[in-house]
Amino acid sequence: YCAHFKAAGHSPRGYAGPAACRFLLFDIDRAGDLGGALADTRTLTRFLRGRYGPALDDGLGVYFSGGKGFHVLLELAPAWAAAANVPAACKRLALTLAAKAGVRIDTGCYDHQRLVRLPNSRHPGTGLHKRFVTADELFALPLVRIQELAREPVAAPVPAGRPSDALTDDWHAAAADVAQRPAASSAGGFPAVPKFVRDFIGFADVCDPGRAVTLFRCAAALAEAGTPAAVVAGLLEEPALKTGLDPAEVRRQLAAGIEHGRKKGGFG
Repeated sequence: YCAHFKAAGHSPRGYAGPAACRFLLFDIDRAGDLGGALADTRTLTRFLRGRYGPALDDGLGVYFSGGKGFHVLLELAPAWAAAANVPAACKRLALTLAAKAGVRIDTGCYDHQRLVRLPNSRHPGTGLHKRFVTADELFALPLVRIQELAREPVAAPVPAGRPSDALTDDWHAAAADVAQRPAASSAGGFPAVPKFVRDFIGFADVCDPGRAVTLFRCAAALAEAGTPAAVVAGLLEEPALKTGLDPAEVRRQLAAGIEHGRKKGGFG
């Protein structure tokens, strides 16, 4: 990393080498619907506790971000060993667990350089602190009370639980999936479906710069490969709605993406 940093003009941009992750982050943001973010955070926390059992109790940390959502941190011992595929495996594991819990998470935090605000740091927009939320506070307090608590910083333990065999198994499955996907291709000479399209269909995974552009790109990629418009809409409409796009915007982006893809693929 240091060699890359120097060669890139003292910048981390473009680094794709070994990386490690002590805590798996679930970022639950709901602009304009903080109550929904709290409800999903409770749902995800219940799911993780049920899946991994008592060993998880002290290895799980929940934080109100001070802004539009919550951060859930899960201690992930297998990812402490640095490797180039750790960020991608973390993303795959987080998306898989969130999907099983029925919760939508933001996906922009899973790369080699992304910084996450530390607990007790102040949100620049609201002035509230990123505040540790105990289990009792999470499930018993109303949203307004949690926001009141975030006016002041609070001392909080660093999540540190016991090893979980089930979590280790889930990590290895995610890492294996990431390792296999780059080699996956379509049989018979047909174009492979791009990974970002598969991730959007399967997990409602949104790429930068946002939901609408991701939907447009997915529709264009499928249409360019010759996928009928009705099939494109059938594959993409449900995950697009899950991201929070309104139905009218979904229809607009689907139509624009399909038209663009058909022209690029020589079908228009």
